[in-house]
Amino acid sequence: MTGSTQHSPGTGAIAHVSFSGDFGGREKVAVELCRSLRGLGLECLLYVVVEERAGAQRNDNLMNALGDVSRFARVFRTHSRFSPRLLYRLAASLREQGVRVVHCHCYKSLYYAVLMRMLGLLDGSVVYTLHGLVLPSGAMSWFIRNCQLIGLRMSDGVIGCSREILASSFPDPGKVRTASIINAIKRPEPEYAALESGRAEARRELVERYGLDPEGLVVINVGRICPQKNFPLYLELIRREMTENPGSNINYLIVGNGELQADMEALAESLGIRHRVVFTGFVSDMDTVYRGADILVQTSTWEGTPMCLLEARSYGLPIVAPAVGGNVDVVESGLDGTLYPTGDLAALWEGYAAYVSSGELRQRHGRAAFDQTGRKFGTRDWARRHVAFYGEVAEGVKLRETAQ
Repeated sequence: MTGSTQHSPGTGAIAHVSFSGDFGGREKVAVELCRSLRGLGLECLLYVVVEERAGAQRNDNLMNALGDVSRFARVFRTHSRFSPRLLYRLAASLREQGVRVVHCHCYKSLYYAVLMRMLGLLDGSVVYTLHGLVLPSGAMSWFIRNCQLIGLRMSDGVIGCSREILASSFPDPGKVRTASIINAIKRPEPEYAALESGRAEARRELVERYGLDPEGLVVINVGRICPQKNFPLYLELIRREMTENPGSNINYLIVGNGELQADMEALAESLGIRHRVVFTGFVSDMDTVYRGADILVQTSTWEGTPMCLLEARSYGLPIVAPAVGGNVDVVESGLDGTLYPTGDLAALWEGYAAYVSSGELRQRHGRAAFDQTGRKFGTRDWARRHVAFYGEVAEGVKLRETAQ
């Protein structure tokens, strides 16, 4: 995906940059934000550096999930943790495209951008979004955390995708401008009735694809299978359901892939519930999953503002989620979803069981979530907030409306 872009005098392009081995939440954010900014008339490019060390299958997942971004994407590849040659190639491309703001979505892109500027290869502003970075102990984790902290202090602006993550990751910003900008989503349908009309067909497709019980509810937990997502808690919830309701025909899906998948499959086996849990692996067609599901359960130990939460709400799903990160900024517990204390199985069970037992509650909270997503988390206002922030940290980036 290559090419050149013409720029109007006195304006500059924005580049969103991510080093990615696979497709996840921050990649979704970068792509959607690029599209939304372009919809406002801004010249916005997506720079994806494919980390080939992640393996061919995960790289394929990334490229397939990115979709048709050829009009505004620049794709690079690397095998190395750091590549001087890549540094200079990125800098040359950014200069050629007239980029005035480099918006980084991971610590590596931040490291590269700051280094480019130190070496005189980049004449522009550097903005970084904190999507969330919690690492296990160890020398490499120490190095990554400190690289990020140094990069944060050398950037021009830092955005937190939740108030909590900004306060915890960058509590003393000094002179660096900061803002909390909650993620956003474009609803799949403008009206709830149109969404409802497609659910039966999506359910039939899910049943056929994964061998589900067509009479049972479909409960999903979406995310990378890694320590952060705390899937053992989800499996404990399923075991409790099987213990208290032996005849239950509820279908449970874990939607995603990750380094702990084999461990989670083994844990499900040891809990005696493996036959009740579908591990879907990576799924590119999430539209069918969300339309065909009944409830989203999330069990994470920490979050920024998870895109799966916004996505599920945009499809009118009731949600049971931990009160962490941006979840508390998105969900109005008791009105359009249910929040519970992190790691609390009893509280998770209470919220989950309420939805399982009441179709009316599922419908009411799901409809409210759909409506609230349209009112408070639309992509146009989200893009405008970013434009305003760019204007604070960089000259020459102006909001230029175009006919929609």
